[in-house]
Amino acid sequence: VDFVVSIYCGKIDAVEALLLQIIASDTMASHPALLPFIESRQTRHAYIDRTQTLLSALTSQDHDDITILTLPNIESTDERRPTSTYIIRPPSPKELAVLLDPQQCNCRLSDESSSIKLMYRAAGNGEAPSMATWDVSSSLKEQVRNCCFGGSVIIGLLLDGPDAVIVDTRHKNIANMIGISNNGLIQNSILEPGCAIHNNSEVSNTHVMKYAAIIGCGSLTCTEESVTKSSKSCAFDMYNGSMDVEVGPEAGGGRVVNVNVESTMVDVCHALNIDSNGGTSAPLVQFDTKTAGGVVMNVLCPHSSILHTPQTNHVQLLPHSSIDSATSVSSALLLPESTIKNGCTVSHALLQWNATLTSQSDAHHVFLMERSEVGPHSFTANTIYGPDSHVSGGEVHCTIFGPNANSHHQSLLIGILWPLGRGNVGYGSNVGSNHTGRIPDQETSVGEGTFWGLGCVIKFPVDLTSSPYSIIAAGVQLPPQRIQLPFSLITDGPGGMNQLTPGWLLHYSPYTIARSEVKFANRRTAKRHDFYTGWKILRAGVMDLLVDARDALLFPKVESAKVFKGEKAIVGLGANQLTEKGRQIGIRAYTDAIQRYALRGLLQRLVELCNSQKELTLAKALRHVGLDGVVNAYHSKEGALAPSKSVVDWPVLPWNEASHTDPEALWKHQHSILMKEIPSIIRNGNGNDTLSQLLQKCIALENDHAVRVYKSKSRDDVRGAATVPGYKDVHIAAENDSVVLAAKEVADAVTKEVQLVEEALGGTSLRSRL
Repeated sequence: VDFVVSIYCGKIDAVEALLLQIIASDTMASHPALLPFIESRQTRHAYIDRTQTLLSALTSQDHDDITILTLPNIESTDERRPTSTYIIRPPSPKELAVLLDPQQCNCRLSDESSSIKLMYRAAGNGEAPSMATWDVSSSLKEQVRNCCFGGSVIIGLLLDGPDAVIVDTRHKNIANMIGISNNGLIQNSILEPGCAIHNNSEVSNTHVMKYAAIIGCGSLTCTEESVTKSSKSCAFDMYNGSMDVEVGPEAGGGRVVNVNVESTMVDVCHALNIDSNGGTSAPLVQFDTKTAGGVVMNVLCPHSSILHTPQTNHVQLLPHSSIDSATSVSSALLLPESTIKNGCTVSHALLQWNATLTSQSDAHHVFLMERSEVGPHSFTANTIYGPDSHVSGGEVHCTIFGPNANSHHQSLLIGILWPLGRGNVGYGSNVGSNHTGRIPDQETSVGEGTFWGLGCVIKFPVDLTSSPYSIIAAGVQLPPQRIQLPFSLITDGPGGMNQLTPGWLLHYSPYTIARSEVKFANRRTAKRHDFYTGWKILRAGVMDLLVDARDALLFPKVESAKVFKGEKAIVGLGANQLTEKGRQIGIRAYTDAIQRYALRGLLQRLVELCNSQKELTLAKALRHVGLDGVVNAYHSKEGALAPSKSVVDWPVLPWNEASHTDPEALWKHQHSILMKEIPSIIRNGNGNDTLSQLLQKCIALENDHAVRVYKSKSRDDVRGAATVPGYKDVHIAAENDSVVLAAKEVADAVTKEVQLVEEALGGTSLRSRL
């Protein structure tokens, strides 16, 4: 052995990785929820470090050198030790003759300058020097055939002794195809022992690790020119896993956000200053991106694969990710279990865990977060997809498509800022009228849970961020405006002006809200993002919006009108009209929701007190919930304030609300709401029956909510049975519906909890009033 180099590089333990990253950068947050993102980055870099190490051995100036490398084992399931020693050396004259013999391997070199090196594992870390001169001609004959090699290439070989390991049954088909055969040209590549490279036209500048596969492909390349072009185009950086995505206006400006493949929606909103109203309290994934690194090579990590794809350029595939039967893929980074498949054309893409681009979709400058999916037949560019989102059959451009948002039909979204998602886009929706005739520089900011009805047309700019869970009915044309009335229904109205019913969802369709709470919880499969995506619909921030909306309805700018038209009549009405009946519906719907939220907090606080203490007095209970001293609260002159002109700003994001993770902060907010609502709840009496009236109101509101949930579902049953033959036979009746039953169970539970409080307080007067 003329020259020996011993190098250790590779994956770092997750805890060590966290410590090293914190030491390296003061900006790194150490929140436990960020550990999967930190570990992902460290793993990516470890694989690239492995590539750099092997590339150094490949490009060694002395082609007669024998290099011995100690590398970490990249397979945890079938290895007995953490590291293995590999021998990398030129083939002996006999081995080269076997490689080029038409009767044996039947390979050839593209020209005389081509350099071949063999790589195989030593039986033990101390046996490498003695194995460096082994004759591996038989392994060459078994594993390599019918290939042309050019430039510098490492050919990895499995040996019977050192590589007698357990085959991963999950990928046994590829494992059974280990070897290198029938390739038109392989050049400047590293093919580790145990990879599968078959039936490809060209494989160049590519590192393929154990159990990774390239099968039936056209051209798989990576050039300095393509890497530089991607960097100039959108700051694409494979080593840091980052690139620029331009959302909002298509032209005449733009909101450019530099996303990282480990970013969350919290990071995206922070980068775009969407959290400006109150700042951010959720943890941010922040890495030191000043570190330069990377290689001009495609990198396929263990168990990744590129199959039957005509053109691939500048990609890194983490374990168990794949590109399968795509049309063309360039500048793409895929985290584990993600895939690009079935005729897709993709450029400049970052895919998180289990993300999917599928079925003849075109995607350019896109970032897909965990469990998001684009396809089939979608066209998308400059778009960020939140976790658990899904688009199929439509066009999405310059958009933030938030968590749990769905567009399952042919539709159009352009310039949409929808960071909270949770909504739906109906067939034929045209949410993309962003061109003024001068320049396509308009955009729309969308509230959480917005439903875009069939064939609606949205003319920009529009802001619905303060009107969450609103429905734009089928066929509605929405002119430019700002609406601040949550849970509203917007329909065609008389006189060419749309009609808005505030709080419609709360009053007429609470089933939708109750079902959505369950639906979002069940469909929240992106577990790495779970620390911020599990917010409630009726939470503190939404209650603040309801309070503002109710105040606007209570104090219209125009008095004694049968129909209120536009922003000049009611703050937040936008370019719509509202009937007096609709105004009263909104006031009641908002008031009931506000008071139900506050009273449920009060009840929970009292139940916790009763469960923790055996002897309890009314005075102590009132003091515990902050109601002592409000004997004459119902005589207070305080009430709603007439709204002033609305401030154009984003609402506080749910993960930045203090109550998102802090129960005490939630109760503090509920208490503050309760104190403002007491004057409208307490009718007559003295301080001793304040608590009884509040608890009675809580029961009444919860029972009313359960009845409304039932009625909203029952209406569909009645209409359907009267319209469609056999409707009853194939639909679940309201009385058997799980959402309806759950609402009834909650109402019953509230009654029992009030009885628990009553018994704990032990007062007959309180009991009689309840």
